[in-house]
Parts: sequence; C-alpha cells; structure tokens
Amino acid sequence: MRRMTVVAVLVASAFPAVAAADVTTKDVTLKSGKDEITGFLAVPEGKGPFPAVVVIQEWWGLNQWVKDQAKRLAKEGYVALAPDLYHGKVATVPAEAQKLMKGMPQDRALRDVKAATDYLAGMDNVKKDKLGVIGWCMGGGLALQASLADKRLVACVMCYGRVVTDAEKLEPLKASVLGIFGTQDKGIPIADVRKFGAALKENKKPVQIKEYEAGHGFMRDAKNNKAYDERSAKAAWEEIDKFFAKELKGK
Repeated sequence: MRRMTVVAVLVASAFPAVAAADVTTKDVTLKSGKDEITGFLAVPEGKGPFPAVVVIQEWWGLNQWVKDQAKRLAKEGYVALAPDLYHGKVATVPAEAQKLMKGMPQDRALRDVKAATDYLAGMDNVKKDKLGVIGWCMGGGLALQASLADKRLVACVMCYGRVVTDAEKLEPLKASVLGIFGTQDKGIPIADVRKFGAALKENKKPVQIKEYEAGHGFMRDAKNNKAYDERSAKAAWEEIDKFFAKELKGK
C-alpha cells in the first residue's frame, strides 16, 4: 500500500497491515472533530485507483461480522473502511447493544462517518468521485443520514435501517439509494419502507427498494441470529453488488 497523506486524518502506524488473499487489512486512526477513533480498513490488491465504501456497523458494534463485510467489498474491488462508532466497545447480547446504541450521540456518529469519508477521499488510490456507503440496522439509518449530509457520497445502500418518509427532508439527497428490507421486519414496518420509496420518487431521486420475505437482521450470518435467512441474504448481496458496480464502477 502506498503512503497516504490525509488532511485531518491520522494513520496509525502502530497497527501492522495484514494480507489475506487479494485483500490487505489494517486498523487505522481517524481524526473525528477533537476525537481520535479507530477504523478497520480493507484494500484490494493492485494500484487502483479504486472506488471506496464506508461500512457502517449494526447496533452490535465494530465486530468481526462487520469487518468480514468490509473484506468482502474489498474483494469486489472497493477500498472499504468501517469506523468504530462505539469507540472500542462491542456488544454480544441485545440489552448491551441497545444500551450502547442509546448512549451514542447521533451527531457524534455522523461526525465519525464523515471522518471515515474524509479518510477515503484523502487516499491516493481512491477515486474521489466514487464514494459510497453501506450500513445494516442502526448503520442502515446512519447510511441514509450520512448521504443526506455529505454530497460526496454518491451511492447509498441501507439494509433494514430507519427510513425517512417526509419528502421534504429527503430533498438534499444526491446519492442513488438501494434499500434492502424484510417484509416481516417488526422494527422497520414495510408500510413505512414503501412510503420512503414513494417520497424519494416524489423528489425524483434515483432509488431501488428490494423486499425480502424475511425479518430484521436477515443478512447477518451468525450462530446467535435466528433471523438469518441465507437465501434472502444471498439475493440481497447480488443486488448490492450490481448497485455498487453500476454507481461506483460504471458497469
């Protein structure tokens, strides 16, 4: 990996890079306002320049599953960066996850996501005009909010995240949107999802909404996740791959 010079971003040289097949990963330090946070960076093999994606965690935190999704995206040819929005904490049970999510200020989380976007935009081997974002659960809602706040993000994938149904509030959005939702999701009612899609279309925003016969969290293939639906998850990833290829690679 070539040396990266980034304004307002610090690379943690203390963290060694780890090569895995055709992907190189390392922990990096990001400057977020007055804070320093860590992030997990996955870079494809080759010189690039590559499109890039900010990867936003579920309410569990920056755990191995989120890192695996970043590595998956890197294998597809994207520089992927997952910021640690809980600043070092990871939950393993719902009660703990809920506590961490409620204790995370929304403005701080969006600032941390912006720090990750700044980092990617400052990398020599990243295409500055081809930046995307993806998130699941809590991260899905943040992916949309980040896209509303940052015009550099041109492709937004929100997986069963909180939607916005007020068309006026969606007017600032510049990114194309792919929404991945489960019709059996009790936390994000499919009726609200459809209102969200209609509100985007009302504003003539480029949007695709994909519905699956599954519940909340159906993409996370973990032993303790009863909602995991392999068939729906595979189909969702196929849509995500096509979406990012079109929006970030022009394919």
